[in-house]
Order: sequence, then C-alpha cells, then structure tokens
Amino acid sequence: MADDEEYGRLTALGQQLIETHVRLLGALDDLRDGAPPPRELADHCLAFCAAVTRHHTEEDTSVFPLLAARHPELRDVLDGLERDHRMVAGMLARLAELAQRLDEDGARAELDGLAALLESHFVWEEKRLAGVLDALDPGEWRPRW
Repeated sequence: MADDEEYGRLTALGQQLIETHVRLLGALDDLRDGAPPPRELADHCLAFCAAVTRHHTEEDTSVFPLLAARHPELRDVLDGLERDHRMVAGMLARLAELAQRLDEDGARAELDGLAALLESHFVWEEKRLAGVLDALDPGEWRPRW
C-alpha cells in the first residue's frame, strides 16, 4: 500500500506546483491588500521574497534540468521560465530594498508589478508543465516547494 500512496503523491506533482503558486499569490495578495505599517511591510516583504526565491531556485536547479533531460522539446519553454525567474529576482531585490528603506509607495508599486508578472508566469508554467510533472515516474524527483 505504501507504494500506491507514494505513486499517488508523485503523480500529483503538477497539482502540487499549482497549490504552491496559489499559496505564493495569496501571500502576495495579503501584502498588497493588508496595508501593514512600513516596518511590518518590510518584514513581510522579506519573508515573501525568500519564499519565491526558494521556489524558483528549486525549479531552476532540480525541476527544469530533469524536465529538459526527459523532454528536450520543452527547452525553449524552460529557458523562458528561467528568464522570468531572473526578472522576478530583480523585482524581488528592488522590493526588498524599497521595503528596507521604508519606501511604502515604492514598495507597493513594485508589488503591483510583481503581481502582474507572477500571475502570468504561473499560468504559463502550469499550462506547459503541470501535465508533464504529473507523468514523471515515481522516485524521479521529490519536490521541496
């Protein structure tokens, strides 16, 4: 029975990706709508930046190389997603800097831009990769999202 449970968990990797994206977007919405005081905004922004960075680092170092090896036809998609990750990293760095300087207006503007980019990035990634992730054989990769 444990093998069946393991297989079921691993074949739902696409769904796990989607759930991770939903959590990240929810945290981003909380930042944008919650209007915490500037010092709290800085702490929340840093935590959010760390979560997105961990997620994208896991994809870039583990998921994408595995998918590129198994599905060479996805290399252009994966390259595009990695380009997005670099753009997001730049925005996260600007957001962290603005939040640390307690520039609330600047941080909120950066959050709005980040939300637009992440929403489109996540939708594209899910459409292109969720099914491929679900088809991975058990044991090929264990997510650390």
